Amino acid sequence: MNYSKNMKRYFSKYRIHLALVGIAILLIVTIAACSHHSEGTDVEALTTTPKTTEVVTEIVAQTDTSTVTPTTKPEPEYVSLGEFKLTAYCGCSKCCGVWGENRPVDSEGKTIVMTAGGYRAVEGITVAADTNVLPFGTKIYIDGHEYTVQDRGGAVNGNKIDIYFENHQDAWNFGVQYKEVFILKGSEPND
Repeated sequence: MNYSKNMKRYFSKYRIHLALVGIAILLIVTIAACSHHSEGTDVEALTTTPKTTEVVTEIVAQTDTSTVTPTTKPEPEYVSLGEFKLTAYCGCSKCCGVWGENRPVDSEGKTIVMTAGGYRAVEGITVAADTNVLPFGTKIYIDGHEYTVQDRGGAVNGNKIDIYFENHQDAWNFGVQYKEVFILKGSEPND
């Protein structure tokens, strides 16, 4: 027991000295590792103040800025498909007839609406179109908003597009509109 008390006193008395010795050893090991790693490189030149300015000036002088060109993403080009009649629908039986009955629900209680193209209908993305005019997967642009043809319908023929909404009232409020429809240049259907 006396041995323990003596050791506690010894370590208390020399605690600061031991900490300083530990830090010194750590510093020496770090410096040795850095100098070993930097052999054959210009690390000394970069760490010495007078030479640092010269090295940086030389590197900047050797840099050829004429080869650096800013990259800008080109603006996409759109092709007009003409004016289309736009209507709206939701997944209810009023809009979809028998296809709107007995739909499954997800874990949040929302109705799962699967499209004729095999996609899950999403408001703001899904539209129905005549797949002879616009095949499934075609991305179209109406008033700058991108939609994807994921569905078709019996009453959707020719230049008509049915936009999907999640609730019936929003679909009803959309009404009937006539708008110009665009597609990205190079992705025209039936190219």
